[in-house]
Amino acid sequence: MDSAKLRYKLEQARKTGVLDLSDSQLTSVPPELAQLQNLTQLNLISNQLMSVPPELAQLQNLTRLDLSYNQLTSVPPELAQLQNLTQLNLISNQLTSVPPELAQLQNLTRLDLSYNQLTSVPPELAQLQNLMEFDLSDNQLTSVPPELAQLQNLAELDLNNNQLTSVPPEVMAQGTSAILGHLQEKLQKGQPQWISKLLVVGEGGVGKTSLLRALRGESFNKSESTTHGIDIQTLELQHPQEPEITMQLNTWDFGGQEIYHATHQFFLTNRSLFVLVWNARLGFEQGKLTYWLKTIRANAPDSPILIVATHIDERDADFPFSDFQQQFPQIVGQCAISNKEGLGISELHQAITNAADALPLMGEIWPATWLQAAHTIRGLPEDQQCISPNQLWQLMTEQQVKQKHHAILTKWLHELGDILFFVDSEDLNDLVILKPQWVTEYISKVLEADGVIVRQGIFTRQCMDYIWSDLELSLRIHFLRLMERFDLSYRTLEHKDISLVVERLAFEPPAYQELWEKPTQTEPCKQLSMKFQLSEILPGIPTWFIARQHRFTTQNHWRTGVLLADSPEHKHLGLVKIGRDPCTNVEFLELTVRGPMPHSFFDLLKEGIEVTLRRYPGLKVTRFVPCPDPNRETCLHEFDYANLVKRLERKQPKNHIECPNCLEDIYVPQLLFGLHPTTEAAVFQKIAGRETWRLYPSNIGVA
Repeated sequence: MDSAKLRYKLEQARKTGVLDLSDSQLTSVPPELAQLQNLTQLNLISNQLMSVPPELAQLQNLTRLDLSYNQLTSVPPELAQLQNLTQLNLISNQLTSVPPELAQLQNLTRLDLSYNQLTSVPPELAQLQNLMEFDLSDNQLTSVPPELAQLQNLAELDLNNNQLTSVPPEVMAQGTSAILGHLQEKLQKGQPQWISKLLVVGEGGVGKTSLLRALRGESFNKSESTTHGIDIQTLELQHPQEPEITMQLNTWDFGGQEIYHATHQFFLTNRSLFVLVWNARLGFEQGKLTYWLKTIRANAPDSPILIVATHIDERDADFPFSDFQQQFPQIVGQCAISNKEGLGISELHQAITNAADALPLMGEIWPATWLQAAHTIRGLPEDQQCISPNQLWQLMTEQQVKQKHHAILTKWLHELGDILFFVDSEDLNDLVILKPQWVTEYISKVLEADGVIVRQGIFTRQCMDYIWSDLELSLRIHFLRLMERFDLSYRTLEHKDISLVVERLAFEPPAYQELWEKPTQTEPCKQLSMKFQLSEILPGIPTWFIARQHRFTTQNHWRTGVLLADSPEHKHLGLVKIGRDPCTNVEFLELTVRGPMPHSFFDLLKEGIEVTLRRYPGLKVTRFVPCPDPNRETCLHEFDYANLVKRLERKQPKNHIECPNCLEDIYVPQLLFGLHPTTEAAVFQKIAGRETWRLYPSNIGVA
């Protein structure tokens, strides 16, 4: 801004009491401003200011000061002398702190510090008793002082987009009143709780139990017995910065046998620390690290993961750490150890200590009433396996926990492993489980039941009543819903008393080929196919589909596929199976239907697959249709289904596409007939026009 224009604005401000110097490319505040004693509003938005002169404190009549969208790195404490100031805006600067002296601005009603780099808030700001709006969003805060609860007139407190651990997201979601209530609870004799959860997972025999023994300073036991189910103990760690503080990790040692993997998912809770263990002697592929990382990501997406290689006294740990970390950002580090020789244990101990200190619930201040409620729940009799939600709420109420905080405390206890309670699930929120090992014991009975194994994964209610005979009916139903919640079993649609237990489906397919070829031996036989390329195969694909389509069973089902029929006569057969492209290693789900008129059955099964895939919002799916191979030269090209539909919807006069492999012109409506609803009219129009066209065998043609 040139000097003439500045003088003009200053002259006007003497008359009006308002000075607007926004977007003026100022790099410093003009010293003449300090002479405007009658100024009430000063706007310095969107300049290039790096500092504010203390002389602005002379503007004693100022009620509004806006310094937003500059490059300020500090605020002079002298601004606290602006006793008439009601609004102070410092949006989008580079502030890492603000002076506690601002607490002297007793008439301040609005303070906006959003979009800065604040790492702390002075507790003295709780003295701003007239403050109504306080915006701290989009900073780098990990905590806010509980003293802010004393701001009696505060109607809006915005803490969004920070890195807060002191205010749980469950509280944040309920708004200002809940946040202030939570901070108020902390003020009332709250105590920090240095407790969190450590889960040690991995394949059987990799040394998980020996690892925990080594971390506790216990001697190596070469005859260590295999862990069955879950072993829960504690590990004490000295705080990395405050030696007088002892942190406690509740360690969950999971049995590595594959039959127990299914039940692990119940306990993989967020805000925990995971240690994923693999055997360097056998290699990381043998450790199934991708499987375990996907499982953790699906159940605890915000939890840090340490990857640990054991047996390095026998072989060096060779592991593409950076590749895995790029795919799974939850990974925070890796260690290599020998439980037998004690190699790397101290480094692992330090890595766990540092990771534990950063956990959201570690060092969290619990209100005294919450602590007492937690102690009461933890102290319930050993033989009391579960209670009702109402009993849980009653226990909390008796310890004077406010009703609006019941759900928050419940979630914390769930994530610490004190209880198992899925409060947000309509199917599972009717029971609070107090002993997690109890669940593992009863679910394992299903996985090991002879009746389920012999029937290739079919779990009947008669079998349930037998193996769970000591449980009340309500508990049996709850456990069944728990299995369904974690994709361990699925009820069939037509027989509600039959479930399909995923862990007991065979990996190898049965001898279904003879039945599958049967339709090709009868004229006419046509075939429809579609391939669903998936970003990853998640639990429930295709087993959830298999269970939902059980009414079409031919008794030929396995872990990754199923052969279905539309009638007892097997007039039309549908084959659904998981495959993997040998060139790209990309996994896909393939649907093929055979028979004289396969379109209806194909459409029904395709919709079942689409419903299954919709269960996973983050799953990326690309659909392909194979070339009809008009010359019968075994053409392997596949057309992108979405592109074919776009081409069809353009209604071009010549709706053909050339196959880049066999170089034949393929008629798009013919290619999509039976795959897309808009093709039906096109087909009938062709027939009415007496134009002939062929149905080719590789896709929809005569076999």
